Amino acid sequence: MSGNNRQVARRRFLTLAGAAGTVALAGCGGDGGDGGGSDGSDGGDDGGSDGGDGGSDGGDGDDMDGDDGGSTDGESPAVEQVGYTSYVRGGSWITAYVEAAQFYAEDRGIDLDVRPNQQDASKQVQDIRDFTNQGYDGIIVGVWQTGAAEGAIGDALDADIPVFATNADTSNPDIPMYVGFSNYDGGASCAEQMIRFLEEQRSGQDPWQVLNVRGIQGNQSANQRSQGFLDVMAEEDRVEVLTTINGEYARDVAQNKVQQWVNNNQRPDGIYSGNLSMGLGVVSALDNLGELYQRGEDEHIVLTQMDGSPEVNPAVADGTIDAAVDQPNYFYNPIAMRYLIDYVEQGPEVIPEVGSTVTSDDLTIESGMHKGVEMWSEPIWEPGEIREQNGHPWFRTNSIVITEENADEPFLWGNVWGQ
Repeated sequence: MSGNNRQVARRRFLTLAGAAGTVALAGCGGDGGDGGGSDGSDGGDDGGSDGGDGGSDGGDGDDMDGDDGGSTDGESPAVEQVGYTSYVRGGSWITAYVEAAQFYAEDRGIDLDVRPNQQDASKQVQDIRDFTNQGYDGIIVGVWQTGAAEGAIGDALDADIPVFATNADTSNPDIPMYVGFSNYDGGASCAEQMIRFLEEQRSGQDPWQVLNVRGIQGNQSANQRSQGFLDVMAEEDRVEVLTTINGEYARDVAQNKVQQWVNNNQRPDGIYSGNLSMGLGVVSALDNLGELYQRGEDEHIVLTQMDGSPEVNPAVADGTIDAAVDQPNYFYNPIAMRYLIDYVEQGPEVIPEVGSTVTSDDLTIESGMHKGVEMWSEPIWEPGEIREQNGHPWFRTNSIVITEENADEPFLWGNVWGQ
């Protein structure tokens, strides 16, 4: 089926489906949120990323547990070609995020046209317009710069081409869904883990004195990750935050600034880092100062951070880092694709209502053998809390706390892409 014919068929179907209605996922609870990811892009007012380092496969009309993305009536599948534009360079985190999209599309028989934005907002805008002009069945975008992309996204929606955002959100209120975790909640979880390990390490001490190593000043995700940490600490009488250091989401900057601060001031009881690069920089700084000890040793400085990785996970396992709060990044694009397919085939009512909760009983991402593992077999994204952000639904995924007990688990992206 040609791009133009698919576009006409899709427009006709969405008009009918919007009037008739189909499936809504059940659930409860939920509130407003932030959101964002880890690719260096500008996630807009409430999304974003740290500069560091999905969808549907068809449905049976009763739930989201379809077997594939094609038609069961001998007709051509409704979704054959999807455009995908995102930042694709920046280390193993981004590799996992992008390759998972390619793997899932391959399994579903979808031609996924991957367009790197090359850290260029105008390039991303042009790619979105190309997808629209060619009549693609859907678009997935990890937004690089919200203001620049909003118009192009709006043009695609006007052409009845659904656009789903992952990892970094758009401010366009009309997209069906954004998929990503919460930066604020991640920072708060890191604070909770720090308190837990400070209690184990220094139960008789009061107060505990800690450092907050944050990302780029003014970057939305950096603000959220820092504020989530600080808000939890502000409620804890036993904790004093000595200072906040701007590590600029860079390993070398965090290493140099933390090393200088500790050398000139004092030895803290704990250090929180807002992404994997800065966390590894902190480890190097303490090592250079002769202050790097493993958990359980008297002189151990408690370390918590955002993001696991092929380097971080072993450091958690051996007690160098106490805990890392990780993202289910290799689920973002498959979740978006799963919903995109059902959106095209069944209509807008497949999108869960804001305030609902989605679990693996409601949404199945079919597993597949990739990189030597049964990928997506463990639904580490659940529960998904459906919140509202920028005027559209936000599928807020769960985050994963990596500790010594689970640091070697095969479902962690750092252990898959680190092989």
